[in-house]
Amino acid sequence: MKISFFCVVALSVFINSCNTERPQIIKTEKLLQEMTDLGRLTVLSEVSYRSVQYSSYDRRSKSPSDSGWFANEDGFGGEPLPGFEEVLKEPDSTGIGEYLICDINEPGVIQRLWSAGITGKIRLFLDNPSSPLYEGDAKPLFHNTIYTLTSGEIETDYTGTVRQFDASYFPVAFSKSCRIEWIGNIKELHFYHIGLRIYKKGTNVESFRDLNLKLIKDKMDETAIVLADPDHSIMVTEGDEFNNVSTVNTGESMSVFNIEGERAIDKFSVKVNTSDVENVLRKCILTIYFDNSSIPQVNVPLGDFFGAAPGINPYVSLPFTVNDDGSMICRFVMPFRSNARILIENNSEETVEITSSAHIRENKWIDGKTMHFRCRWKNDHNLTASNINSRENDVSDIVYIMANGKGRIAGVSACLYNPSNAPVSWGNWWGEGDEKIFIDDDSFPSFFGTGSEDYFNYSWSSAKILNFPYCGQPRNDGPGNRGYVSNYRWHIADDIPFNNNIAFYMELGHHGEVPGFAYGRTVYYYALPGTIDDFSTISKDAISDINYQEWSPVAYLGSAGFNFTQAEKMFVRGKNIETIKDNFCAEGQMVMWSQSKAGEEITFRFSIKESQADRNLGLTLMHFPEGGKISVQVNGLNVKISGSEILDLGTSVYKFLDNHFTEKVSLKTGVNEITLKSETGQGKKTGIDFIWIRN
Repeated sequence: MKISFFCVVALSVFINSCNTERPQIIKTEKLLQEMTDLGRLTVLSEVSYRSVQYSSYDRRSKSPSDSGWFANEDGFGGEPLPGFEEVLKEPDSTGIGEYLICDINEPGVIQRLWSAGITGKIRLFLDNPSSPLYEGDAKPLFHNTIYTLTSGEIETDYTGTVRQFDASYFPVAFSKSCRIEWIGNIKELHFYHIGLRIYKKGTNVESFRDLNLKLIKDKMDETAIVLADPDHSIMVTEGDEFNNVSTVNTGESMSVFNIEGERAIDKFSVKVNTSDVENVLRKCILTIYFDNSSIPQVNVPLGDFFGAAPGINPYVSLPFTVNDDGSMICRFVMPFRSNARILIENNSEETVEITSSAHIRENKWIDGKTMHFRCRWKNDHNLTASNINSRENDVSDIVYIMANGKGRIAGVSACLYNPSNAPVSWGNWWGEGDEKIFIDDDSFPSFFGTGSEDYFNYSWSSAKILNFPYCGQPRNDGPGNRGYVSNYRWHIADDIPFNNNIAFYMELGHHGEVPGFAYGRTVYYYALPGTIDDFSTISKDAISDINYQEWSPVAYLGSAGFNFTQAEKMFVRGKNIETIKDNFCAEGQMVMWSQSKAGEEITFRFSIKESQADRNLGLTLMHFPEGGKISVQVNGLNVKISGSEILDLGTSVYKFLDNHFTEKVSLKTGVNEITLKSETGQGKKTGIDFIWIRN
């Protein structure tokens, strides 16, 4: 059946326009358009460029054969070596020096700015080495780029679209050169990433200095609308929609779509009907063959393909959406010359029903230009995550992808299992390690980062559920960063092209020594036919059951000085209480309180040997869709918790554990009580895992 979809915003964005692209001036309007143009990724760019990143990585990292390869002082302040390309002026008597971030004498574009925190000032020179475009405080440039560079002339808040957590994606083009200097005290925070696209000399690029800001504002608004709501604002062209409902038995592989012709898939969706969603989505393998290839271009567990594994963890990004009803949508464009075959193999213990659809449109294949979509998945179990700060330093580089050929990286997602017993981020953080991306003839990586969360656009080991167009953390079990965690980052405007080969690594560096760690990762890229990579058939061990190891909280780093007691051991009075068994929780169980009316209370009791003043008590609580609102009393006095009179434990996302601390209270010698009061009515619940009491 022929169908048409229309976009909310009339963007002239489509892959066929890429197929007929002519060399022309590189304008900011086009660069903004590229931020939402998924079809652009399928063909080699008419004007070639390379992607590089400048960062505050630890300069003791010289080579994999040197002892400093995993050095980890990269912007905190007081580094053994300044985290810059060059020291321009040694620090003066006040500690202020001048440092070179980058000096590029070719045309290009600043594609991404990121900082977890940066003091001092920046001097930014574009095209004119004697007149800075910007000289001022560093932080606003990194976090509100367009407002800062236009002195407030463009004042719209693009948070959530152009700015995504700690990264800003406004393209700042330059026609001849770009030089960035930092002026500050290297004993203070100076984290930075600057991602650039660099063209060959002679490429005609319109400089930011020459922009019509009113025109740019209109284009930015168009781009922001698409980034904010890709489900409804991305244009899907006229084409054929194929639908399939398949029952796939255990051990079976079923072909869900066989498509002939010179065409492209521009929307693919799947929904699986199962009672064991985490294991079924891990054990059902999605395989796609394009153009009679002997080796599949796509081979990945079904849930991992959509970037939020394990299970259904709802989020919306530019290329992927996962809905809370279990439907999962991919908008990456997948062109083919003659045919496409999509299969799903069921390795789970149950027969599953799979509903799928694919929207197919006409597409001209150009030999030597059009690329196949590829997706590669790896998963390592039973690793030991090592403390990056230990003397032994058994940190390792995890391979994401190694490929030989010509193409571009379009994104990655990671699904980790972090069975740390530390109950807080400062102690159970898994991502101290940096990304290292070698491109073509690199002897040192073109991208060398400052931490895994920095690569994924957030910072300071955030345990929050994050959801942005290019980056996010759809799942984080908690408390802190323990349990199952999923992260994604899409390289759409800031794709990473390679002409001969690419090797992408991510260090696995932890706050502690954690055995039983699992590290899964998926890489999404485009490549010309004939490209080879480190593909291997997915083993049964790699897709073993999603398990939750029983764990008990320990006092370590950020939780040092606390004792932890399970809530079920402290409960003394209240109604509608049950102890649920679940290894998601500490010691495999937690107290679940079903609230019947507002004002209802439950009480926990503990004893201390000596009175204590100015103490914070902690509660590790469940956040989940059924979660209610509560207030807290200690020894009969109302106290704030997490800075609020009332704590809301409801969420629209998957359940997670989080730590909440009371304001400072005084405890008496002997028996003390903590009382939780319902601030919502019937049907809401509160899950109490364990309670923190200082020694």
